[in-house]
Amino acid sequence: MAIQTSIKKSFIYWNLLYLVLCGGLGAWGAYDYWVTIPAKEEAVERYTTLMNEFATLELRGQYQQLAAKRAQNALTEDERTTLQELEKTMQEAGMTSAPPPLSDSEKARYTEIKNILTAEFENTQPEPPASYDRWVNLWVYVVGTGILGTPYFAWRLFSRRGQVWRLEDDGSLATPEGTYPADAIEDIDMSVWMKKSIAKVKIRDRAEPVVLDDYEYQDAYRIIGVLAHKFHPNEWTEDAKPVKETGDQSAGSESSEAASEPDAQPDSEPDSESDSESDSKA
Repeated sequence: MAIQTSIKKSFIYWNLLYLVLCGGLGAWGAYDYWVTIPAKEEAVERYTTLMNEFATLELRGQYQQLAAKRAQNALTEDERTTLQELEKTMQEAGMTSAPPPLSDSEKARYTEIKNILTAEFENTQPEPPASYDRWVNLWVYVVGTGILGTPYFAWRLFSRRGQVWRLEDDGSLATPEGTYPADAIEDIDMSVWMKKSIAKVKIRDRAEPVVLDDYEYQDAYRIIGVLAHKFHPNEWTEDAKPVKETGDQSAGSESSEAASEPDAQPDSEPDSESDSESDSKA
């Protein structure tokens, strides 16, 4: 009866899973690269700009209040210390004269910035993206899994479509590359069969062997087993399993049986001694 392979469902399911994962990770990386990371950088820049403007307005307003109280000799000791620190800060910033008082529009802007910092940032500085976020998302997710991984697994599924291997009753082997008669099949290489579930059928006048992969194709092991048993009957069964060596086990069992048999030699020695004693008495 002819033996024919078919693509394994497990192979289809796993490659579909990898295809979906690669596509999803690629889309996620692209979204992070072009949307999330720029948004984080923009938020950090916006927060920094607002805080600098807020600090400047606050410093000017606080300075004007303390300066007015100093003119009235109404400063407390703590306020005097604060005013001195403000003047020192302004000097370090290169300000040679006192800042002008806040205008009404500046006071409104101060209140507006304060509300923005509370509503948008909850008065907390946003975390900037890590320095490696861009290249990880671009090269690992967008390029690695999205651009390279997704087409690869799609190709694995598409390229296996309709491919079958068939061992006919007359011993000929039909493959996607062509059909080879039984007398053209010279041998089968089983060197990596037990490790990778792959066997290579050597064909006369063909440079490359025909590769049979039991991981991808259902019942490939049956074709492999028939050919392996045909060319190496002492090494492989028709189920593509190694032949168990029983020679050593038989020798061992024979040795154990011989060791368990009673030795008759000790029984003959006392008889010989008895006969010798009888002769001497006579």
